[in-house]
Amino acid sequence: MTDIRNRAWKPFLERAGYEWVTFRTFRRTVATLLDEAGLTARQIADILGHSRPSMTQDVYMARRSPDRAGADALGAAISDDRP
Repeated sequence: MTDIRNRAWKPFLERAGYEWVTFRTFRRTVATLLDEAGLTARQIADILGHSRPSMTQDVYMARRSPDRAGADALGAAISDDRP
């Protein structure tokens, strides 16, 4: 792996102007793109070679923006306007 990195990967990154990119950066980007495409954590884990989807979620998949449903439910639960 080190040989590939030194002979091919690093020179490619330097020519492209992306010296900061690592294999992990690349894997994380792939996971994010697959997540945004609607694949499940299990499918993404299989593609990345992980045995546990939870590891894929914890390390490689971004948290989604929370929606208003949780906040609205809590607001209704403590509101005086409850039916």
